[in-house]
Amino acid sequence: MSLVLHDLLACCRGLENDKATERKKETERFKRLIRSKEVIQELDRTSGTKAKSSSQLTWDAVFRFLQRYVQKETESLQSSKSNVTATTLATRQKKMAETCCLVKFFIRYANKRGPRLKCSELLRHVMEVLQSPFLCSAYGENYSSLLLKDILSVRKYWCDIPRQQWQSKWPLV
Repeated sequence: MSLVLHDLLACCRGLENDKATERKKETERFKRLIRSKEVIQELDRTSGTKAKSSSQLTWDAVFRFLQRYVQKETESLQSSKSNVTATTLATRQKKMAETCCLVKFFIRYANKRGPRLKCSELLRHVMEVLQSPFLCSAYGENYSSLLLKDILSVRKYWCDIPRQQWQSKWPLV
């Protein structure tokens, strides 16, 4: 594994840290690394190889780390007190928006040069969020936007969605 991907892997593992302050630091580092031309080139190279090994870091592997990050942030939200001040509520809403922004940021960077992520993984994650009452209330608006603007607007992804999934997820189609 190249040095830049090793740094990204360490950062992704940091996104799973139990401490919120550590996760926050890693989100900034994650954005900086994903913007790096070298990281993008390496992820494109490892994602493009036919025989991918489990030890390689690919766009899809990084997305799985992001899914676990969303899960950690959600657990943090769910474990916090429900009767709070307006300031605390505003802070939580800001944190939820930041979490969604990181996911959007990553998907946009991954797909900047053409679709790089597995459509099935993207849809599974988005639909999981939209079908869960708590997750939908926390992230629903942002994930609906993500679905429309960054997934369903990509023609290649249309072809990757099986007919049964179109009908089961969107029965009016």
